[in-house]
Amino acid sequence: MEGEVESGDLVWVNKLAYGPRLIQTLLSLPFSGNRLPFTKNSPSYSTWIELPYLRLPGYTHIKRNDVVVFNYPMELNLPVDKRNNYMKRCVGMPGDTLQIFDRDIFIGKKMLDGLSNYHYSYLIQATTDTLQTYANNHLHIEETEVGTNAKEYIFMMTRAQADSLRKLPCVTSVVPNTATYTSNVLFPKDPHFLWTDDDYGPIVIPKKGATVRLNIDSIALYERIIRDYEHHKLETKNDSIYIDGTYATHYTFKMNYYFMMGDNRDNSIDSRYWGFAPEDHIIGKGSMVVFSANPGPRGQSLWKRINIHRWFNWIH
Repeated sequence: MEGEVESGDLVWVNKLAYGPRLIQTLLSLPFSGNRLPFTKNSPSYSTWIELPYLRLPGYTHIKRNDVVVFNYPMELNLPVDKRNNYMKRCVGMPGDTLQIFDRDIFIGKKMLDGLSNYHYSYLIQATTDTLQTYANNHLHIEETEVGTNAKEYIFMMTRAQADSLRKLPCVTSVVPNTATYTSNVLFPKDPHFLWTDDDYGPIVIPKKGATVRLNIDSIALYERIIRDYEHHKLETKNDSIYIDGTYATHYTFKMNYYFMMGDNRDNSIDSRYWGFAPEDHIIGKGSMVVFSANPGPRGQSLWKRINIHRWFNWIH
């Protein structure tokens, strides 16, 4: 989320906005994380009593482009409310048909309005080996990867910053550092879906009550929902699909799901990698940076690391 939220920011999460989620893991030691203090592997909670998912009414609903805090869906070995907190921007709503084409997000045929602080990876060719110093001091850009030679740079930056670099006489080329297809990295990790970070989809975001047709080619999109989030037994035999032991050609979703992406687009492990965020994983809305301090070099005092200019900034 760099660009909107930086490393070292302490963020206020509004849990009332979308409705407070009631506790699910009832037997838990508060303020202790998932491990008992002074132990290595002893959990600070017990799954003896687990309550069903229930959320009280909120005063608003998740909207497209909201910054949302949620439990990381891939930690299937932990109870939902004990999974790590993630913060991403909601770009796909339940029922949307989402596609990423040449880094731009489309909902249906309409391009999603981008924010000016989205960051992308760019490959820069220059005639000098001191461009990093200028980019850092004047444009606040850090080199994210080392190029193949001293005059080649890879920067994570906004499109406006890329345009500023193009105007420099020492810069000969600024081009997107585009990704290539890898079948074992991007969701749904299946060779039927030849997608990349920059060209992804189209994909339909599951919506509560909506019914989809199941077949052996598309089941990779929905198997985690059916098995892990909505807790059915799922089996595939030859070209047939069985849910709870019954032959199935369709499935109706019991929850809403969302497609989340980070603002630091080419350095974000988001829905392109792990799929949909279930409704029962939503914690609240990222609303304000209340305190900020740079991670800084080891041993540096907190006073020198404080970013007071970021305090009490609203998150947009």
